[in-house]
Amino acid sequence: MLESKLDDILDHVDEREDTISYLDFFPKTFQFDNDKFDEFETFMQEEYYNDYSKKISWIIMGLVSYYESEIYLDEVDYKDERLNRLLHENLLDYLEYREISKIIKHFCLHEESGLKIALIDKDNLALVLYEGGIRLSFYNLTASQREVAEKLVISQGFYFKEAR
Repeated sequence: MLESKLDDILDHVDEREDTISYLDFFPKTFQFDNDKFDEFETFMQEEYYNDYSKKISWIIMGLVSYYESEIYLDEVDYKDERLNRLLHENLLDYLEYREISKIIKHFCLHEESGLKIALIDKDNLALVLYEGGIRLSFYNLTASQREVAEKLVISQGFYFKEAR
């Protein structure tokens, strides 16, 4: 079970100087003082999140199909007995892809907390963090994992960006 190792990656992000990659829907990062951003974000949620939910699901399911993987729910109360029973369990052991995809789409549309995904590439453990909406970020990727993730993100019409 890799869940605790994924938490360790997140806990030590600030200490490490690794690059964090993330999905973005806009080619340039909005400035914090941009008055139009809130209006634009609301518009995006109302008009595009249904389409985005399918694309986010496609990206995640593509990654877990390509690499040895495990998927865990964030530790929150989902107000859904079935999901709460699956806390700390690898969803790939209990659910079919179609069910996992439905969960991802629900998290996108309802801006709910999401998933911690382990991607194993030889001796490397990478974390894909899905925090609901279109918040998808990547930690500790190998060059190969980065290339695959970037291609999947771009293929769905998003931008693959990096930050320190």
